[in-house]
Parts: sequence; C-alpha cells; structure tokens
Amino acid sequence: MKQIAILLLCLMIVWPDSVSAHPGSLDELGGHFRNSDCTYVLHEPTALAKQAKTKAELVKLIQTYNSNERCKRKLTPERIDLDGHALGGKDNAVSLRLGRTYAATLTQCIDGDTAKFRVNGRVYTTRFLFIDTPESTIEIEPYGKEASRFTCSRLQKGKVVLETDGNTLFDRYHRLLAWVWVNGRLLQEDLAKAGLVEDFYDYGRYKYESRVRKALEEAKRNGIGMYGERSVAKHEQARSKTKQEGATNTAPQTESETEPIDRAPSRELETAAFERSGLPLLYPLLGAAAAVAVYWLVRQLRR
Repeated sequence: MKQIAILLLCLMIVWPDSVSAHPGSLDELGGHFRNSDCTYVLHEPTALAKQAKTKAELVKLIQTYNSNERCKRKLTPERIDLDGHALGGKDNAVSLRLGRTYAATLTQCIDGDTAKFRVNGRVYTTRFLFIDTPESTIEIEPYGKEASRFTCSRLQKGKVVLETDGNTLFDRYHRLLAWVWVNGRLLQEDLAKAGLVEDFYDYGRYKYESRVRKALEEAKRNGIGMYGERSVAKHEQARSKTKQEGATNTAPQTESETEPIDRAPSRELETAAFERSGLPLLYPLLGAAAAVAVYWLVRQLRR
C-alpha cells in the first residue's frame, strides 16, 4: 500500500508540468504555447484577446490568463505568432482561414509559382499550392521564363480568387499557401497541362492534387512544354551542366546561397504540423518515466 502511495505521489509531482505545456486545449484568449520553442500561437482569438491592440498588450493578457509558467517567463512580443489573425478587433478585415476562398488583386508577379496578392487590404506573398515550376529568378532553369510568362499573363488578365487548403496557411518563409483560380480556372492545373510543372510537393492531402497530376500526365503523354523530346534532352543537358559547375565551384557559399528557396516545401509543412502538434505523446511518457525513476530511487533509499 505504501508503495502505491509513493508512486501516486511521484505522478502528482511530475504530471502537472507536462499537462500544462500540452497545447491540446486553448486558453481563455484562444491560443496556447508551442512546446518546442515556447512561442505563443493565437489560433482562435476570443473577444478577450481582441481587446489587445498590440502584441505588447497581448503579452500582458497572456501573462494573466495562461497557466504555462515556464513559457510565460520567456514570453516577448517577438514570440507571439498571430497565425494570420489581426489585433484590435479587426480580425474579420484582414485574417485568413484554412478551407476558405478570397477575392484577390495581383500586386506583383514573381515567377511561375509565386506572386503577391492583396487580400482584404493586406498584401501576401503567395506560394502556389502543390506545384513546383522551374526557377526563373535567382537561378534560370530551362522553361523557367516560359512558366513565369504563362503565370503572369494569366494573372494580369483575369479575376483572381485564392483558396486556402492543407494543414497550414503559411510556409516557413511566411508565404501564404493557396490554390489560385483565374476566371474560374485552376492556374496550377493549367500550368501542368502546358507542361510547365517540374514537380510536386505532396505532404498532406490537397483538394485538387489529383486534377493537377492528371493534367501533368497528359502533358507528358503528348510531349507538351518541357516534356517534348527536344525539351527533355535540353533540360537534362542543362541539369548536367549545372551539376558539373557546382562540383568545380569550391568557393564558400553564404547562408542565402545555400538556403532552399522553393525546394522541399514538404519540410516546411511537416515542420509546421509537427510543431503545432505540441508533441502530444512525449510529455506524458516523460512524466511516467520520471515517476518510475523517482519511485525506484525511493525504494533504494529505504533499503
């Protein structure tokens, strides 16, 4: 009986910390601390949270209404992620939600799969969901310019609607992720049909990915765009030349040169999903392990 009592006492000692850091439930403000770095994420701002007009004011509210003492000690305005929301009760004017559509106005076309749009009075650099077109900015790849001209021409002439999808609104470069509709047509699908999509980033389930895949398969069968015989040979030759130049270049690269710009968005989405999950199983397991360790130590001391 004494042994069971000791074990229960140990669990009571170690369990509260793990539970208080768990993001499964939101606080009275509609947010929680992310365990990996103690960033406060405002998921669903309540009327209480909307009273704050600045992040500094929100910090004070978090200090009052959140119970995570460990993370509150580290909290600064820079450690607050508004998750696309706005402060000062103007949330409906500028914030975005997953699974919604928004009328958008083009402000700048960047390349084949990236552009800047104004949505509800705010400009968002937007990375087109699911597709990856050849580079045409920092690095010039075969058909990069063609993809850029195709996208810019469509966006400049049509009515644009953005549709959010997937498990996160933004990637790690703070770009909005969205399907792009132009005059009722899915731009990602049209780019694929034109043979101007190089690859996909498929980490999660996206609403229209099957349509885009079928469009690219059709382009490959018909030898359209970069998938024509001459184009494929030219593309492979260019890739080979790039690899050879990279192998002979021994000069040290800067961080900006080595950082992936549009490659491996998979890691961005996986990281975002992983961080938002808050490691739900890890903390209870650590708590149980600590309880067992304390219990064993008490047994040893009693001998």
